[in-house]
Amino acid sequence: MVLKKTLQSICLLNVHPNTTTSIVIQVVNDDGALLPCAINAACAALVDAGIPLKHLAVAICCCMAESGHILLDPSKMEEQKVKAFIYLVFPNSIVSVLPQDVKEHGIITSVTHGAMAVDDYFSCLKLGRAAAAEMSDFLRNSIKLKAGNDLSRAG
Repeated sequence: MVLKKTLQSICLLNVHPNTTTSIVIQVVNDDGALLPCAINAACAALVDAGIPLKHLAVAICCCMAESGHILLDPSKMEEQKVKAFIYLVFPNSIVSVLPQDVKEHGIITSVTHGAMAVDDYFSCLKLGRAAAAEMSDFLRNSIKLKAGNDLSRAG
């Protein structure tokens, strides 16, 4: 349900009102951070399929270890040993294609498991936002590269 709601929030659903888009996520291997991985893969698939989006979404997992250290993108084993973890989804840009939908320091989805202090949550949010910015640059460059390759094949 979280995956569905997250993806629905970034899609421009009114562009093609009488159509249905189905996304099938097949998990081949789970090495941790499964929901963020599924969101990132689905977002890339939507872009590849040409589905109109308000903006791209970038998802990360942030864990709070018993020692107080914060881990980004944990493995499955690390995820099981921590006291709490958060799945965070950010828009890749504060600018949307919709003028009324400008997000300042926006967050699309936040899912927490376990207990953590509010300060720890905000620390994870800060680190997650920085990691999402790096991932956003990578995603944007990958899409540009693929678009360039597609154009060169068509010509």
